[in-house]
Amino acid sequence: MEGAGGSVGLSRRELEVVELVVEGLTNEEIAKRLHLSHRTAQAHVAAAMRKLGARSRTQLAVFALRAALIPLDPGK
Repeated sequence: MEGAGGSVGLSRRELEVVELVVEGLTNEEIAKRLHLSHRTAQAHVAAAMRKLGARSRTQLAVFALRAALIPLDPGK
């Protein structure tokens, strides 16, 4: 995949999920927002954490923001 996520090996869906983690959503909330099963949302979060070397959701969010994978203010 090309773009911000592709540079670190994230799929488009994983990047979407990371953005929702940055917003503070739980796996259940992510699943509802993206019309996925809870288990699928959980798998995407786990895959993104593994690919980025994050040991927690917080670390995943911080890495994504620092690497500018996710804009700090998505409204702009």
